[in-house]
Amino acid sequence: MANPISQPPEKYQSITDLNELKPGMVIAEDIVNQRGNVLIASGFVVEDTRKLIQFLTLHKVEGLKVRLKPTHTATYPAGTNGSALADPTIKTDEPSVKQASPAKPDLSAPKTAPVTAPDTATDTAEAPLPPVTYADPAIIQAEEERKVRQRRIKETKAFQDRYYEQREAIKSDFEKIVHGDPVTREEMEDRVVGILKSFDSIINVFQLIESIKKDARDLFAHYYHVTLISHYIGTWLNFTPTQMKDLTLSALLHDIGKEQISPELILKRHDLSHDEQLEYQKHVVLGYELVKKYDFITHDMMQAILLHHERSDGSGYPLGLKQDKIPILARVIAVADVYNSLTMANGVEKRRTPFEAVKILESEYMDKLDTRILYIFLNRIGNCFLGQEVKLSDQRVGEIIFVPRIYIYRPIVKLKNNNQLIDLSRPENNKLYIHSFS
Repeated sequence: MANPISQPPEKYQSITDLNELKPGMVIAEDIVNQRGNVLIASGFVVEDTRKLIQFLTLHKVEGLKVRLKPTHTATYPAGTNGSALADPTIKTDEPSVKQASPAKPDLSAPKTAPVTAPDTATDTAEAPLPPVTYADPAIIQAEEERKVRQRRIKETKAFQDRYYEQREAIKSDFEKIVHGDPVTREEMEDRVVGILKSFDSIINVFQLIESIKKDARDLFAHYYHVTLISHYIGTWLNFTPTQMKDLTLSALLHDIGKEQISPELILKRHDLSHDEQLEYQKHVVLGYELVKKYDFITHDMMQAILLHHERSDGSGYPLGLKQDKIPILARVIAVADVYNSLTMANGVEKRRTPFEAVKILESEYMDKLDTRILYIFLNRIGNCFLGQEVKLSDQRVGEIIFVPRIYIYRPIVKLKNNNQLIDLSRPENNKLYIHSFS
């Protein structure tokens, strides 16, 4: 039997900071993405660390294991000359030839020697070393991006189809409530379950919402979006299952009182006269009066519908409550309601991007909305747009790949045409901003 191949002991290092990667290191274990696909195979030799770090960061790889030096060249015990023919049990299809006896080992030579290329015709049966193979990061990245684009298109269309299917059913339920006709909790919860199917998508719900805001600008779209956003906030706040049910259902119904307000007044919304403002503010009381007739509407839900326009500084309506006097469900819906209103177009104002809305929330609403809820919302929402395609103010198109904690509205964008990274938080880019979402 052949003498076993001997290998020098290999040194491994666990990399937790990608900046520790150095040229010459060898990937010791396959690096896979979140779907289990191999991004870089074991054996890949690090050369261009900058590109590799950028690639790994893009795929959210935070750690890996490396060999410190390449080990492509195997060594054999002295005397074998690297030849598999030293094993008399190996057979080939070649005619039998007499094998030369191995040379007497030179004791002064190293105990191992590198594999050498065959030097005679009799070496044709030598077993070659298996080649080190690895996946080309550029090819894998392109393929991954193609798959993600296809799935995004498919799931975005499914979300839009589901939205328009549910639209008529929920409108019908609202008409029943407005007219005092029977509606059961089961019916309303079924509507909520249908809305929450959006959370099954790989695409973040905030990105899905943006996909229909170009066309969906009416009250129903607002109800729909606020329900989804409120549900998200509730999960971030670790609400109990009971709280989540009450939150999502009251979010769906939060503005039902507007069904009894003049559509022209709702569309105008801004620059209202004093009398118009008072008329507009009636919608919370009207909504409360509509839903309290139904026994499945809990006290907490009624309070949320009545008080979601209260503000922590006492400037809200209808009661002018402050801070903790405002029920928790109303405080959550208030954040979702303001954010969605800022990002929806109407007859007066243009549609803002989510990052413009974040900037306004930071500068104008810190003393009006619940500080803790708003802080959690702002710290979480940025990462909800990773992978989102955007158009910059100079018309260049790219993808959001990183959102900083401090300047959430100034993320890093990777340009589509050349993969250049644009850090919008850097001083030289202070005139650039995200113009729109693609």
